[in-house]
Amino acid sequence: MNSTGIIGYGHMGGMLVKRFITSGALSPGEIVVASRSRRSLDACAAAWPGVGIAATNADIARRCRTVIIAVRPQEVGGVLCEIAPALAGDEHIVSLAAGISLAAIEDAYTGPVTRVVPTITSAVGEGTTLVCHGRQVGMDNALRVERLFSAIGSVVAVSEADLPAATLLSSCGPGLLASLIEELAGAAVRASGIPPDRALLLAAEMVAATGAYLRETGRAPGDLVGEVATGGGITEVGVRGFRERLPAVFDEVFAAMLERYGTVGRPLSDERSYPR
Repeated sequence: MNSTGIIGYGHMGGMLVKRFITSGALSPGEIVVASRSRRSLDACAAAWPGVGIAATNADIARRCRTVIIAVRPQEVGGVLCEIAPALAGDEHIVSLAAGISLAAIEDAYTGPVTRVVPTITSAVGEGTTLVCHGRQVGMDNALRVERLFSAIGSVVAVSEADLPAATLLSSCGPGLLASLIEELAGAAVRASGIPPDRALLLAAEMVAATGAYLRETGRAPGDLVGEVATGGGITEVGVRGFRERLPAVFDEVFAAMLERYGTVGRPLSDERSYPR
């Protein structure tokens, strides 16, 4: 009963199994996986000998203390419908589904519920995983889940009210930043003829190094700008251009993303479905 169950063995479920095991957070014998795809289950068994394979989602609920639901938002209702008869009420449900509120899940299950938002960089043990605990989550359960997810990066607890904006920064942010890296490298290529692959490498390494510098020194971004963007210098010209043009762009983009975030969640359906 102390096992951790993962319902869904797609990209996210597979990443969790890998990171939990390779980090030492869990042993293979402490993990049980369910998926509607036989091929996915076979791949899991081949890659991670010792991981338990559940016949059904309800089997996960019967066998596991922590049940991680790693399926698409539209499938969460069906999963809850299937596992409900097997739940005793003290299992900790952890939902990775974007836009599905704590209240929606707690309407279907009265035990402890936590929302977790990983990021694509969790695959390499970097980035921030957001956690938002429901009203029935006690200190022991909260700490256990936070320790578990620290295997895939840093963990930050946020309120559900802050979760949309925090998600855009931590989970959507890598996509936005990758787009900026492409644009910055592309500008260098167009302006100078530097080989595209080299420009991308330099831009990506610069971003990684800048993040590491800010994190390790504790300096604010504005402090770094003040150090390198001296009056009349090359960097100052670029920073001035950014500050004149980018705030309006970022405001527009962030507002559009928040609006879209509000449409992702949908009422939980009683229709039965099975995770990929």
